[in-house]
Amino acid sequence: MAHRTRKLHIGKSKRLDELSRSSADLWNEICTWYWRWVDRQDHWTSKGQMQKWCVNGHDDFQAHSAQAVNDQFYDAINSWHKNNRKGNPPRNRSKRWNKICWKKSAIKMRDDGVLRLSCGRGNDPVLIDWPVDKKPVYAEIGWAGDGYEIRATYEVETEDRTTGDEIAGIDLGEKHLAAAATEDDSFLLNGGELRALRKYQNQTKAKLQRKISRKERGSKRWKRLVRTKNKQLNHLDNKITDLLHKLSRKLIEMLLERGVSTVVIGELKGIRDSVDYGSRMNQRLHQWAH
Repeated sequence: MAHRTRKLHIGKSKRLDELSRSSADLWNEICTWYWRWVDRQDHWTSKGQMQKWCVNGHDDFQAHSAQAVNDQFYDAINSWHKNNRKGNPPRNRSKRWNKICWKKSAIKMRDDGVLRLSCGRGNDPVLIDWPVDKKPVYAEIGWAGDGYEIRATYEVETEDRTTGDEIAGIDLGEKHLAAAATEDDSFLLNGGELRALRKYQNQTKAKLQRKISRKERGSKRWKRLVRTKNKQLNHLDNKITDLLHKLSRKLIEMLLERGVSTVVIGELKGIRDSVDYGSRMNQRLHQWAH
């Protein structure tokens, strides 16, 4: 069994606004108490302790959704600790919105293809028209530029398509996305189109940010420009994600054609933290989809 994630645009919804605000309120409560104990008592509160004190009994939405907010916060804390406390820790206590998550037990699929996402006893569920005939094992709903979108993960059957026992080594790069080599052959996966999209994304972001900075914060024109910026950047993010999926599929197909069943890839974790090539090259490395 493998897992596949599908995104589906929902649009605007007052019900989802309420749930998103409740999720943000819980995040703010967890964050406030966590850092209050750190600052006053030098005590790093565990996830289990926070679960008992702040999360259990939260009746605005389903219990597992409340637990997921706690998981989000501690994932961010653990990531900060693993990076030797570099960068800014998750101390934002004034979130207005936060994504809502549902685990398998809170998800039901009706016969008419509608997902029923539980919001706890006494609360109306969220109903989503679902175009896939498989029930998700996990779902989350968050804001995506111009409306909400659901990101749901479901199980799919896997098929072994390997026809040989070749081994391929792959070197990932920023200019050429992958250089693959077997015992008898080698080839490159060009990343020119991806680099062009990244460059256009950076130019668009900088252009709109300059316009925003010249407007009074909170004005109608400022809000309109912020919405435009978010919408355009979200559109470009989707194009980049789609291109990455297509390129990775192309790479897999090329390996299967050569009878490859095993792939060896170098470990690149932390590579962005160990080099400094100047602002332009650092930006390219930061956006490197390794």
